[in-house]
Amino acid sequence: MKKAAIFDPYLNTLGGGEKYVLTIAETLLENNWQVNIFTKFNHSVLDKASARFNLNLSNLKIQPDIFNSKTSLIDKYKITSKYDLFFYLNDGSVPILFSKNNILHVQVPFNINPSIFQKTINLIKFIPIGKIIVNSKFTQARVKKIYLKSSTVLYPPIDTTNFIPAATKQNIILSVGRFDNILNTKRQDILIDSFINMYKLHKLSNWRFVLIGGSLKSEKENKYLTKLKTMAKGYPIEFLVNSSFTDLKKYYSISKIFWHAAGFGVDEINDPQSTEHFGMSTVEAMAAGLVPVVVNKGGLKEIVSDNVNGYLWQDQSQLIDKTLFLIKHPKILERLSKKSIKMSKKFSVSNFKQKFIKIIS
Repeated sequence: MKKAAIFDPYLNTLGGGEKYVLTIAETLLENNWQVNIFTKFNHSVLDKASARFNLNLSNLKIQPDIFNSKTSLIDKYKITSKYDLFFYLNDGSVPILFSKNNILHVQVPFNINPSIFQKTINLIKFIPIGKIIVNSKFTQARVKKIYLKSSTVLYPPIDTTNFIPAATKQNIILSVGRFDNILNTKRQDILIDSFINMYKLHKLSNWRFVLIGGSLKSEKENKYLTKLKTMAKGYPIEFLVNSSFTDLKKYYSISKIFWHAAGFGVDEINDPQSTEHFGMSTVEAMAAGLVPVVVNKGGLKEIVSDNVNGYLWQDQSQLIDKTLFLIKHPKILERLSKKSIKMSKKFSVSNFKQKFIKIIS
């Protein structure tokens, strides 16, 4: 039996990146690989991930984190050389790996500018790395600039078959994104402010705004979440924090419009890591028939084509105007909904798994 290893320094955040990495684990397990994941966290994080992402990780084994200053290079060699495949989630640095097939996965277009000396060291470290896999063309461009290396785009896996539009949808605008400011902020504050403006000025008394997301801290300890709830008080705005996969599917199913603002106000050339590097929740929403109205930044532009399967916006006024246009023109909403569903199939889990197996073959 072939042996594979995985490393993800952000495992406990259980965000879209973790779904990507753990779907790699599930894919390998389904293809009769023995799979270990190196982490400082215990097995409970895998139990949470299985529930949140609807993954079968029962045979995924945890190994202690060896990618720290306490582990010598010799020990790293002894451990990693035993594997047929090592899939390493990049944290901005280039690791030294010794398995038979080493893959560096880059999800974040880090805003780093290594010196000529560091670029030379990185090129040496890249010698045993067979492939670089990235999650979008947006990230790919940054990888080329930082590491002077080409890469393969493998778009994230989306459970398109699990997200099904309800026969009758409700007047709900939905936003899905964590309430922790890790790597980038989802800018729910802009969305809440926009909804309140719409509600006040355009008499949207029959519409509501639902925000779903995870929080590493308790709700009371999360200052950003507290700020959002204070803003929303008195308006038809609801929060679902650390919700189950079942609840997530329910709200995708019954909602009509999807909002996303990660990257708003960001210079994506000078600060690419603060944008949405792909936008998994946007594709999930599209699979359930929601029409995306998302900020024109980062990887979101690879998912949504303006006025084809949704809308892109540059500022709050455009967000409000394009959303109101959809609300006032239900036939156009319906047409774009069908286009969204069709586009989402490109990013299905089955396509992801097939492409990954082809890459490692």
